[in-house]
Amino acid sequence: MLELNSVLFYIGYRSTGNVQMSDQERFWAAIMVAAIFIGAFGYVIYKNLTNKGKEEDVGTEWDRGIIPLNFLPTTENIYEIFIASACAIVIRDLDNYYMKFPYIDKYLKNNFEHNYYYAEESYAYSMRHVVKINSLADWSNRNLKKGWKVKLINFLAGIALYDGGINEEEQRYLLALMAKLNLEITDFETVYQEKLTQKNERKYRAEASFSRKDSFYAILGLDKTASVEEVKATYRRLVKLTHPDRFMNESPEVQKEMSEKFREIQTAYESIVNP
Repeated sequence: MLELNSVLFYIGYRSTGNVQMSDQERFWAAIMVAAIFIGAFGYVIYKNLTNKGKEEDVGTEWDRGIIPLNFLPTTENIYEIFIASACAIVIRDLDNYYMKFPYIDKYLKNNFEHNYYYAEESYAYSMRHVVKINSLADWSNRNLKKGWKVKLINFLAGIALYDGGINEEEQRYLLALMAKLNLEITDFETVYQEKLTQKNERKYRAEASFSRKDSFYAILGLDKTASVEEVKATYRRLVKLTHPDRFMNESPEVQKEMSEKFREIQTAYESIVNP
């Protein structure tokens, strides 16, 4: 913009001042102004297209119930993860769902005091696009320490029990997620352990186990039924998002984290396409 102002000032000065512009000067001045305008317009179009593409990438993953790899574990984002996971347990008891949201809101307000807001849009979105259990577990295992994972699983158990009991679908989900988070039934609070019996733990833990190759698909945010073309397309997009060069101006912690994600994505891709 400064360059454009300088050119316009020069043209105005030459046209209205004591110095008369020649035809050749007017011609080249017009060319220069046109080039600057075209360049500025092209830059605006480029930024709009690239930003739109990024938004669609993230939106598409969330719409499929998959947490994007570049969704960093900030406190605010963990708050959103708790909302998404809450909706994932709520849909397993839709007859009593309306009774559970006061508990959810009270819990989040008490445990995320500095990040709390009544996220009505987040609730509505997460009820329509339920986060997949494998994606939730994979993201949590990569980004959360055990203390946070224990808080998450007990939060979900509290939601399930709030209406008086934990039904079979809720038990199945809680115990499967427990296994995927590498937790034990003893990590549940006592009141929840009484409802989640050892018999049910053995039954649902078996359902929760998945092979190492399945975990590679989870790292890429894909189902194990994904085609080779889908794997390759997702890999190309993810390595662009997590390439270390994109984070050269970030803190050392962020650089290290994204470098590890980059290597993890590469390992998962190679393991799938070259078993």
